[in-house]
Amino acid sequence: MSPAAWAVVCDFDGTATVEDLADALSIEWIGRERWQRAGDAFQAGALSFEQLLREIFEPIAASAEEIRAFARARVRFRSGLPELLATCRDRGVPFLFASGGLDLYLQAALELLPAGALEGVEVRANRAEPAGGHLRLSFPWRDAPGACGRCGSCKGAMVREIQGRGRRVIAVGDGNADRCMAGVAEVLFARGRLAVWCDREGVPYRPFETLHEVAAAVSEKAPLTRG
Repeated sequence: MSPAAWAVVCDFDGTATVEDLADALSIEWIGRERWQRAGDAFQAGALSFEQLLREIFEPIAASAEEIRAFARARVRFRSGLPELLATCRDRGVPFLFASGGLDLYLQAALELLPAGALEGVEVRANRAEPAGGHLRLSFPWRDAPGACGRCGSCKGAMVREIQGRGRRVIAVGDGNADRCMAGVAEVLFARGRLAVWCDREGVPYRPFETLHEVAAAVSEKAPLTRG
């Protein structure tokens, strides 16, 4: 396998960003108490991840522009993100943002990255459309081959899809939606709720606080080639 035969699958909320924009958006419009109840029900096994998303996002009564403006005002990208994107681009390493969140706020936030930062980057997220005082959600990758059927957009299936094209995968995540890719990727960087889950389940991972650590791993596994 060539040195460049790697790919990166990276979560967005709380991983590429410092703050989890999905949680912040939900709390802003439906209130912390209602958001917390839904999260507790998910942790207790009473809700699937897709059901959790419906609980915390569908009641949001905001326009598309209000959601985009919220994202642009609140987003702070994690240190090292531009370096990681540039490292992948320079080494021919495909980069996928795989988000369990919503395209509406994610795309607005990504527009704030430096010009050219998203060259060659693929983005997969759930879709949201304001409709009559709430959000209508859809899940484009719910039925992807090998999907778990619980996530709405199974990142494990996305990792296996890339592996099926002959690449090894470095996965990077921090939350509940990242569990399915945790045991599938060849290398896992984890923090936050994902790291706690990995410790409990015995899933090996590398801890991280910035994305500089991930960029260094990409450089090590896919060095620049000359000539």
